[in-house]
Formats: sequence, structure tokens, C-alpha cells
Amino acid sequence: MYYVSKVFWLIAAPTKALVLISAIAAFWAVLGAPNCAAWLAAAGACGLVVGSFTPISVALTIPLESRFARSDSQTPPDGIILLGGSGVAGVAALAALGQAYPKARLIFSGLSATNPASSKIFAQHGGDPTRIIYIEPRPRTTSEDAVYAAASLKPKPSERWMLVTSALHMARAVGCFRVAGFQVEPYPIEFRTDQTHPFTAFAPGLEALEKLDTAGKEWIGLIAYRLMGKTDALFPGP
Repeated sequence: MYYVSKVFWLIAAPTKALVLISAIAAFWAVLGAPNCAAWLAAAGACGLVVGSFTPISVALTIPLESRFARSDSQTPPDGIILLGGSGVAGVAALAALGQAYPKARLIFSGLSATNPASSKIFAQHGGDPTRIIYIEPRPRTTSEDAVYAAASLKPKPSERWMLVTSALHMARAVGCFRVAGFQVEPYPIEFRTDQTHPFTAFAPGLEALEKLDTAGKEWIGLIAYRLMGKTDALFPGP
């Protein structure tokens, strides 16, 4: 499924799909089907204009990033899981949380988890590298993050696990970890929009298209994961 998803995303990303539609329109025009070509070309052009010059990417991002607030529970968690791909912000957050909860298990998960740079950044932010538990084999997807973590950590219903990943990705991650048997509390990071004035960050052009692809990937991922039974709901919530 990992390789299938990679191949699928080559054509399913919104901007790539629009380019593909435009290429098919040109091909049909060459073959002598001007009506079909015109409709396809119009659809591709409209899609690119909407994606580039309207804040549709922001509109798709807002519900994802506002789905979960950070847990306000005062009870220390049994463990804190950082998903791979969270970057410096994620490693810094794990280090801070590790200091706040000295008895919690600290988990690095994902392809980039064993990167020496991550451990170095963790230490630079006051974290203790000896407390880190790495998930093996290294997960490649969010679903594998949850499945491999469950196999390694064997979570109990009474245990609470804090999950650290980007706000954009949190809904899919929470759904996967719930299916795997974790009682998760979200700790979203790396917000792409201002929660009080989300549309102020909109910038037309290439940046808008890149953000459209990023948000589109999460929505498509939510649908695909639910159809495959990898999440507990189409749009997991609190």
C-alpha cells in the first residue's frame, strides 16, 4: 500500500491532476476531438486559476488545523509520541514535554526518527537522548506509525499517550492511533494558518498551489484511510 499510495499521489495531487487534464486536452485536440479538448482545457484552466488566485487552500486547511486543540489535562501522560516528519518544531516540542513530564516515555517514530540530527536537536533543546525509544521497524506511513507503535509499546486502555505532529496532519494521525488501541491526547504543532485571522496569510501564485496540494493530500488521505479501515472515522474529532 505504501508504493500504491506514492504512485496514486503522482496523479491525485490537485496541481498535478490539473496539469494532467490540460495534457489530455492537448492530446485530444491533436486527435481531432475539439469539443472534448475545449471542455477539458477549460476545466484545467479554471482549476489552476481558482487554486492560484483564491484562498481555497486556506479554506481546506482551516478545518484540519482547528479540529483538535492541545490537551489541557493536568494528569501526566504515560508516554509522548512524536511522528516523523514533524521537523525541528516537533523535536523541540518533544524535548520540552519530556522536561515537563519526567516520567513519561518518549517515542520517536518514522523514517527520519533515527537521523542523528534529530537527536542532536533534541539534546540542544534540553532533552535527554537516553530516554528516547525508537519504533522499529521504521514506519513509512501514518498507519504504520500506529501499528508498529502498538506492537512495540502494547498500550493499555488505562494509559494516556500524547501525540505530537503537525496540526494539519493531526486528524488522520489520531484516527490511526485510536484504531491501534491508543488513548491519545493531541498536541498539534506547526500551524500553517493564524487561528484568529487565517486568511491573512494567503499569497496568490505558486505558494497557493503548493498549499492546495498539501491540504488536498490530507483530505484525500482521510478518505482513503477510512475506506481501508485504518481510521475510526472519516474525520476523527475530539
